[in-house]
Amino acid sequence: MGKSEYQKMFEAENDYFWFVAKQRLVERMVGRLGLPKDPVILDLGCGTGVNLKNLEKFGFALGLDYFAEAFQYCARRNCRSLVTATQEILPFRDADLDLVVSLDTIEHTEAPGKMIAEIFRTLKPGGYLLITVPAYQPLYSRHDHALGHKLRYRKRGLAELVTGRGFELKRSGHFYGLVFPAALGLKVLQKFFGSQTETIPYYLPFPLNQILRALCRLEVWLFPYFRLPFGTTLVFLCQKPV
Repeated sequence: MGKSEYQKMFEAENDYFWFVAKQRLVERMVGRLGLPKDPVILDLGCGTGVNLKNLEKFGFALGLDYFAEAFQYCARRNCRSLVTATQEILPFRDADLDLVVSLDTIEHTEAPGKMIAEIFRTLKPGGYLLITVPAYQPLYSRHDHALGHKLRYRKRGLAELVTGRGFELKRSGHFYGLVFPAALGLKVLQKFFGSQTETIPYYLPFPLNQILRALCRLEVWLFPYFRLPFGTTLVFLCQKPV
């Protein structure tokens, strides 16, 4: 991911509906896990550090990323516990971690099975993996190409990937369902128009952005109890057996 993309995300993550909703969803789900005292949490593919900073309220949070540029933005958020490594070879011992959060990272790797196996190895028995990925391969667009996505996932395919490496699937579903009609139209346009090397601007007129934020806030609240059968992102909560 280019440096300009990190800058765009850094500037948008505190306001743009898509980023804000993802942060709220992660906080809600992690807060309901009942983690042990002083858990060790890994933000795998921490990017600019916005989610890493939020995870610090739940325990000792580490950020891992392969690109040095990401850490410049993490430092601006006062995130200090940072590790440079690939997501397929994690620099941790067996059973070191209580929770791994992987937000839109697995779609970047050529070896997703190896990545999931490494996460499984480094988690303690009973530890959790919270993972999000873009959904529906037919929606793969120029925006995905610009971000370096290898593919978009089907629910069944992701379930087979994580359970095939030993995880128990505790919760799964689509997210951004309440804004799906608008997102679907945008994704269709992105398949044929726009740059394949630069992502779309993360900007919407204020009233529209606020409406989308409100819809996503409602979906975050509903997610533990009710999940829509569609949405542009898949969310999986997995657990390593005790």
